[in-house]
Amino acid sequence: MKFYSVKMRASLNDRHVSGGERITTEESIQKVVSELLTRPKEFDFVNIKIEKINNIKFIEKSLDIKTINVKNHKEGNEIALKLLEEVGIDREIAKAYIDLLHTGANPDRENMRGAMIITRSGKRVEKDRYRGVRTTNVDFLHREEVKKILLEKKYTERTLDALALSTKNLNHPDIIAEYCISDQPDYTTGYVAVNNTYYRINPLKEYSNPKGGRIYFVKDDTDIEELYKYLQEESFLIKEVGSLE
Repeated sequence: MKFYSVKMRASLNDRHVSGGERITTEESIQKVVSELLTRPKEFDFVNIKIEKINNIKFIEKSLDIKTINVKNHKEGNEIALKLLEEVGIDREIAKAYIDLLHTGANPDRENMRGAMIITRSGKRVEKDRYRGVRTTNVDFLHREEVKKILLEKKYTERTLDALALSTKNLNHPDIIAEYCISDQPDYTTGYVAVNNTYYRINPLKEYSNPKGGRIYFVKDDTDIEELYKYLQEESFLIKEVGSLE
């Protein structure tokens, strides 16, 4: 079976407003393109890129999902810090970079386009502090089936996409954990992916805060060139969804 990567990016007045990507079969390309084009609500430029995947890899099962509801984002971040501490991330190191993410992680104190990469010892090692690194080329093999399962459990398609990304991330042997909050001011649910589990924490950031992004916590001896190649170039399909709580 042939698989293709389909990526959409939309902008308005030279500002990125929407994006999405899927891995699909040749027969479903037109359907997927149509679905992705419904995402941007307003735009003056859309780019669609379709590329054949020559080497597809498989992950048997996604991370498990656990939802944690808390009173406010401060309580949510306390839980996040405890989860990170459990896998050996120093609390003060984690807190410093999480605080930075909440206030703007690039040198201009704006959002980064991709993720920060932080070593266990606290070094920030992504190649470009404006761009960061983006995880791409991952999807569910039976996307519509998994989407239906998640929607029945009151999750959203946003969860579906984030779960796929975090599953690919933690599949890499050098990524210890991931922390993520949305850059949309009205979306306060975030997550910490660690120990084969995607912990959905609501809320994880303050309402009306336009800052957001991701942090990848990695081992000190991580080969950054290899990690970039894995995250940005290698393609994966996830066969099944993990357990849901």
